[in-house]
Amino acid sequence: MNDSTAPPVRIRLYYDFASTLCYVAHRVLTSVETEVAELGVEIEWCPIDLTEAVPWDRGDSFADEVRTSVRNTALTLGVDVEMPDPWLDSRPASQIALKTGSLASEAQWRAAVFRSIFEHGEHLLSDDLLDLARELIGEDNFAQAFGDVEASGPFPIVEQNTEDAMALGVNGVPTLLLDDWLLGGVFDGESMLSILAQLAEQYRDLGHSAVN
Repeated sequence: MNDSTAPPVRIRLYYDFASTLCYVAHRVLTSVETEVAELGVEIEWCPIDLTEAVPWDRGDSFADEVRTSVRNTALTLGVDVEMPDPWLDSRPASQIALKTGSLASEAQWRAAVFRSIFEHGEHLLSDDLLDLARELIGEDNFAQAFGDVEASGPFPIVEQNTEDAMALGVNGVPTLLLDDWLLGGVFDGESMLSILAQLAEQYRDLGHSAVN
């Protein structure tokens, strides 16, 4: 049972908007977000550019067996989704996510981008998403930080965040950062709640309130 007076335990989750399995993790965790909150846990979704850590690049396509494997994993977790082709450039969306400034704003942006890519089949930032970005981070901040966010770069905030994640040992997504321990992969809601509950209890026993 969570002590409602205790500060929340914040656990980081590294993801890439281009990753189908990250979309699946988003769907799974969204379905149990009330239960996660009841555990006294906050999940800090932290986007990176996975192409910096893997042997493929933006614009690459994948063999049918890879796409089938990803689809089967998603179906096992109750998510019917096809892997987009080719691998998308997630950096503009990630740059905005990293500038949202709050967990709630990031969650709103993440849900909208994932919905656009994996449910509506849009491979670039739509006008509606750009309008949402301006709303979430402010028109002036948007113009100053991004200009034309559909340009090819540079995206220094995403690049730095990716470098920091790789220095911690992140080499895939989705990956949970649990203090100094990394846990990669996609799990069902019940398993995720069990993992998060155990971690929250351990951290509170040690007097911690966040994962850094």
